[in-house]
Amino acid sequence: MIVWTGKGFVVFIFIMLAVICSEYVSEFLTGDEQFYDQNPWVLMVGMMVAAVCIYVFHRFYLLREKSKIVIDKETGEELDLKESHSLFFMPVKWWPLIMIFLGFIWSRSP
Repeated sequence: MIVWTGKGFVVFIFIMLAVICSEYVSEFLTGDEQFYDQNPWVLMVGMMVAAVCIYVFHRFYLLREKSKIVIDKETGEELDLKESHSLFFMPVKWWPLIMIFLGFIWSRSP
């Protein structure tokens, strides 16, 4: 089960697209259908592409969303309300680092 808040589901879409595209592109360029399975570094490249896409999505789309400012009637304090965006309880801003870390870990596995 995938758990997200706000637009966190987009992170999952970027990850899946990057990994699938890295497999198809590597097999197309080499002409070898086993290339992706035999070379784990291709998965790392897919994860890096996903990390870049997630960073750009966060930086240029999510951070530019307008927030709603409300005033608390009891205290008179202004509150800045922004929607939170997360996937598996991790904020979107941390997912590029997670993807880089997982890419290095999975590319080193035998």
